Amino acid sequence: MELRPDSLTVYQMEVPYNTGIYQQMKAAGKLVAPVADWETKRRWVDYAYREFEKFGYTVTSGTTIVRDPAKVKFVYRDGLFSGTDILSIGVASFGHLRGVHYQNHHDFQPYLDAVRSDQLPVFRTYPTAEDERYIREFMLQLKLGSVSLDGFTRKFGQDPRERFATPLASIRSQGFLVETPGRIGVTREGLLQIDRLLLEFFKPEHRTGRYA
Repeated sequence: MELRPDSLTVYQMEVPYNTGIYQQMKAAGKLVAPVADWETKRRWVDYAYREFEKFGYTVTSGTTIVRDPAKVKFVYRDGLFSGTDILSIGVASFGHLRGVHYQNHHDFQPYLDAVRSDQLPVFRTYPTAEDERYIREFMLQLKLGSVSLDGFTRKFGQDPRERFATPLASIRSQGFLVETPGRIGVTREGLLQIDRLLLEFFKPEHRTGRYA
């Protein structure tokens, strides 16, 4: 708080499959990560947000707070979340080029071997259909707290309230949905568990996948 940073990122710690902690868990036969449970992690992040808000900070997504939203812009994030192409660099990183979603090798050695051989270190690719791009962009932008209804309707020709009537109704029934003229979003409590809520927007065939 004394440093007064322009921005701050606060994550609810997860344990991806390609981490040392996960490998230790796997070797020991443990199914639960040795970190705080989700309710505790959400409470901690909410506490951090509320403390910074006392000093005039603004929450701009489920993981970021900024001192002055007019000056601090996350160009990379906002571009990615609105469908802009992005070239991935680094182990396990994701990219998106002309509608093709892809991921680099998620283990270090195969990634290095490919780069040293002047090959693209791409591990898997997925060409997306327009409907999937619609779903992807809506979910990503909802992670910022709210979505422009007019913007989505103009870009894709379909109102999100019609396209996502069922999952939005579920979020509404849980008390997390916020509806204002021209926008739809989630409450702070909803934002703190947005990844769980977004599962309802996935197509059935995409709900059982995992990432490294």
